[in-house]
Amino acid sequence: MTSSSSRSPSSEPPLLEVTGACPLDCPDGCSWKVTVDAEGVATKLRGNADHPFTRGGLCKKVNPWLSYAADPGRLLAPLRRVGPKGDGRFVEISWDDALAEMAERLGQVIERYGGQAIWPFVGTGNVGWIQGASGFADARLWHRLGASRHLVSICSISGHVGLSYTAGEAATFDLEDLPEAGTVLIWGSNTLVANQHLWPFVEEARSRGAHVVAIDPVRTRTAARADRHLALRPGTDGALALGLCRAVVEQGGADESFLSSRTVGWPEFAESLDEWTPERTAELCGLEPADVTSLAQHLASNGPVAVKLGQGMQRHAFGGQAARVVSCLPAVLGSYGQVGGGLNYSTGANYRFNTAARSRPDLRTGGHGRVLAMTNLGRNLLELEDPPVEALVIAGANPLVSNPQTDLVRQGLSRSDLFTVAIDLYRTETAEFADLVLPSTMQHEQVELNDSFAHLYVNWNEPAVEPPGECLSHTEILRRLATCMGLD
Repeated sequence: MTSSSSRSPSSEPPLLEVTGACPLDCPDGCSWKVTVDAEGVATKLRGNADHPFTRGGLCKKVNPWLSYAADPGRLLAPLRRVGPKGDGRFVEISWDDALAEMAERLGQVIERYGGQAIWPFVGTGNVGWIQGASGFADARLWHRLGASRHLVSICSISGHVGLSYTAGEAATFDLEDLPEAGTVLIWGSNTLVANQHLWPFVEEARSRGAHVVAIDPVRTRTAARADRHLALRPGTDGALALGLCRAVVEQGGADESFLSSRTVGWPEFAESLDEWTPERTAELCGLEPADVTSLAQHLASNGPVAVKLGQGMQRHAFGGQAARVVSCLPAVLGSYGQVGGGLNYSTGANYRFNTAARSRPDLRTGGHGRVLAMTNLGRNLLELEDPPVEALVIAGANPLVSNPQTDLVRQGLSRSDLFTVAIDLYRTETAEFADLVLPSTMQHEQVELNDSFAHLYVNWNEPAVEPPGECLSHTEILRRLATCMGLD
């Protein structure tokens, strides 16, 4: 716990400052401070200036957090649906009744179809390790019940798979070393908007002489602030990376020592580059051949090269392969072996939490069970058999808005035989189709542990205030459910 209190002048009530962390699915993983008055009310939220990476700033999305928490539309008690699915008719019920009904319905599903007919659908509305998606807060219970396993496939998975082929995983260099780079290559990332706390490190690198290059089809705010912007054709990132690798080799920029001692398959990869001439690369990417050769020349002579790889470029066909090829460029240059060089996609893999102790996969019986990808929600609800999905428990997600194939998702959620529970803060579009809607706490009302995918710090989040109404944390809901189902 990192919290402090400071007394105001005697005419004012005492204030408490509680240190916490933003739980949103954003690279920055900000640390924050909540000011609490003598009545136990959170009155102010600001960034924690003492945090080495985020350094006190919060984004426009998080600044109104306390107003969001106090919104009169927030869920404060469990609800049971009394009208048709999607009709929006609910009545308040007690927690005892809600959990008893949930336990009974899940038990019936298990008895008739087996545990795999239950799909625990966790979104990234909260990415903490205790309550949220990072630690799969509910995994221990679902393993014990034998439920289907949930795959969070909607965001960055293609890039992670691509990088696993080249680097083994996406564990990357510390972005606090970025000022040591000679070239900062921001590839498919609008850093000023989507990763804003990284930008001061980019500027520090530039102040030391680094050249900042943005590769993006759109002239974003970041691209406009870069020293050079290559507006390639969307979906041609892999082609550009291959062309740059060839051009770097031709200009004598390949680090043969690094390639011979630290890589596998370099001769074969080098041979595959023969067809990626500057002319062919430029034609495919919508650039000029000089764009390719001049950038390659700069990369070869101004190292270390630090690549900040964004996630937008891997959200199209063959996006994982594109990330895979981009990650080869720092290897050709030898930048992986230099301080301030390499590739950063996500620092998430650098954290070595004991996830097995957290989620207890050993509690499962009868094998690992099937894995259901969240992006296939609509199709799986309508088409899966042996067993079908008969129970859906949604937390931290609004798939009717955020999932692909909205029509199929709506059809699936409309199934009269599908038992659906939504754990949320508000009656979202998805919650309108649930049989039960359960009110959850927000970050400043619960204990949480957060990491980041931009820095290497762990943030402890201490509850600053009591939850409003009857709101419960995700893990408390699950503990009570487990008790109702007769589990220890």
